[in-house]
Amino acid sequence: MSIVEKLALDFCKGMYDYSVEDEFWPKVFEHLRKNANGLSYDREAIHTLWTVNGGHLRRKIKNDDLVLDVLLKFLPRYEGEGLIVYRGECRFLFEDNKIGFCWTPTEEVARIFASGLNSIESGGVLLKAFAPQKAIISSPNEHSAKQMEEHEYTCNPRLLENVEVIRTYEKH
Repeated sequence: MSIVEKLALDFCKGMYDYSVEDEFWPKVFEHLRKNANGLSYDREAIHTLWTVNGGHLRRKIKNDDLVLDVLLKFLPRYEGEGLIVYRGECRFLFEDNKIGFCWTPTEEVARIFASGLNSIESGGVLLKAFAPQKAIISSPNEHSAKQMEEHEYTCNPRLLENVEVIRTYEKH
């Protein structure tokens, strides 16, 4: 078994190894995309892995189309109505039209990210959008709702409507 296959099987169990070199992760996600129908996987465990490590994986993979394809295949599906969501985003990602996948219905949670972690490199932006049902991939899992209190919805950012900047934050 190759390292890519092993990492893909671990991912299917909700396991993620931070120490694995970045170069392997695009190959792992490509393997997952191509072999999703033949793999056994735990959607809830993957959802927790994504909630905890999604930002790390996205930076390592550097291909939002590939990440989106895997999320659509492996995360639990959302069933519900559309809703207003917020995100604290890095200014440079927003300006490059590379808005992230993780959104919250709680403006204060998004503000914390926009003014903190996501403002370090280039400043932050607080975004507001309408997420129609088709844009929402997964609803908050237990880790996000109860432990982190972020109530993170995983969304397809391309399907969000009326995305607007409601506040900007300086780089720090």
